[in-house]
Amino acid sequence: MSEVEETLERVKIQAGVEGYVICSKQGQVLRRLPSMTQAQAEIYADFMSQLSRKARGVVRDLNPKNELRYLRLRAKRHEVLVAFDQEFLVIVIQRWTPAST
Repeated sequence: MSEVEETLERVKIQAGVEGYVICSKQGQVLRRLPSMTQAQAEIYADFMSQLSRKARGVVRDLNPKNELRYLRLRAKRHEVLVAFDQEFLVIVIQRWTPAST
């Protein structure tokens, strides 16, 4: 099994992970969690590739020596983690519940 396959297996078994998408920088879905529909994967890939492009531009505008490598978004029910590579985006969607106070 390749290193990529091993990493995907580790991601799948993590508690709370509801899906993952690997896409090109242009937003084309290359791989997804088998339980995710193609339509869901395409939505995440499209929006996250657009957002990551804009966020990386903002970071470069603030300081040209810096580069955005990782992005984490938290909503009411989900957390979306985006890791950047030269040619790919790795998007992980996981359940999130706030800590009880």
